[in-house]
Amino acid sequence: MTALAACLRMIGMNRELWWDEIYFLMISVRHPLVEIITIFPTDTQHPLYSILAKLAVLSLGEHPWTLRLPAVLFGIASVPALYLLAAFVTSRREALLAAALLTISYHHVWFSQNARGYTMLAFWTLLATYFLLNGIQTGRRAPFLAYGVVVGLGVYTHLTMMFLVVSHVLICAGVILAEWRKGTGSRSWKYPLQGFLLAGAITLLLYAPILTQVQTFFVHQPSRMKAVSTPLWALWETFRGLTLGFGTTAVLFGAGVLVAFGAWSYFKQNRLVFALFALPAVITALGAVAARGTMYPRFYFSLIGFAILILIRGMIALPEWIGARTRYPWFATALTAVLATGLLAASGISLLRNYRYPKQDFESALHFVDSHKQDGETVATAGATTYPMRNYYGRSWKSIETKGNLEEFCRQGRVVWLVYTFPRYLEAAVPGITDVIRRQFQVVRVFPGTLGDGDLFVARFQP
Repeated sequence: MTALAACLRMIGMNRELWWDEIYFLMISVRHPLVEIITIFPTDTQHPLYSILAKLAVLSLGEHPWTLRLPAVLFGIASVPALYLLAAFVTSRREALLAAALLTISYHHVWFSQNARGYTMLAFWTLLATYFLLNGIQTGRRAPFLAYGVVVGLGVYTHLTMMFLVVSHVLICAGVILAEWRKGTGSRSWKYPLQGFLLAGAITLLLYAPILTQVQTFFVHQPSRMKAVSTPLWALWETFRGLTLGFGTTAVLFGAGVLVAFGAWSYFKQNRLVFALFALPAVITALGAVAARGTMYPRFYFSLIGFAILILIRGMIALPEWIGARTRYPWFATALTAVLATGLLAASGISLLRNYRYPKQDFESALHFVDSHKQDGETVATAGATTYPMRNYYGRSWKSIETKGNLEEFCRQGRVVWLVYTFPRYLEAAVPGITDVIRRQFQVVRVFPGTLGDGDLFVARFQP
């Protein structure tokens, strides 16, 4: 399965970059390594990923696939990491099914080909949870020390790893309190404390060159997307993304039922494991809103292993619950096989869309305009399209900063081409522009991509 995961994540990994990747390349990877370590430009910086991507580009040249190489490698490594954790908390059958589903997961393949630190976070999350649980159950120091190292690297990858750590602190506090009440926890707090202190020390050491910059950024620079990237939007975007991953809404609804049964099964079987799987999601939601006031579905991607384990458990628990109420002992096994086959097939089929389109098709939009515009016609970009076209593709097209800019171009009596993407964000960045586009422009071509709301639109104004 790890070999299959490698093949699936290498297919198409050299497709064109999307906006976040282009921005990341320009503000981070193209800078000297010493600047990457000592400068924190924005929260799009994933320090450890930036370092690994820079080393890959220096060694193998600048290509989309080299920029994405760390994401691919950690995506592949997440498959055995999930099996390691799953085999520790459940049966070998469930561990194999979970690893199989992660191997062909649409979302995991997508993020494995995304030059950001999210597959790294998923990998560190699985390892950290394994070491913490191992340490709690065995009472040995070594797993907690390994936990400290993994968490330090995870937080250096992305600060949202702190939400996982907070949930672990709360869980350990609960375990220790329960042991004290039983009179068996006189020394059980020392090793977890050492693990958390080691994690903190490694984090501070790695962040030392940029610590004050990080603090200044998050304290004094509120997010400009606060009014757009709301929790409600994130909920609907998560629903849309999950529907893509499972193929249809019906399959997604069925998966939701399985998740409910799986969560209940884990809750009854082992409250500690249930807390390790469920509490990080709650803390992440509360922490994201409290820290920046914004919410993105990708904040939860690091928890994909937990979601899969709960889903697989539901695939076992629901048939057993139904089978216990029938006269046919073989029914549970047969239904589990049918559910597993159907879910794996739906996930595998959804991968075809991932390979069919790039994440965002800037290049096709660019070539279309170049081949259709005539001399003397104006080409403009608006919103998020301006940065990649100007800084990455080197096009000196006009930039629309206000609604009035676009109306002024239309009054000049010439054909105007407009290239834009992220319509929802565009209206927030340039108020009133979508009304002008709707009234005076005709959308002549749409270039689809796998990124939600990331299609490239080419519109034309005819005087």
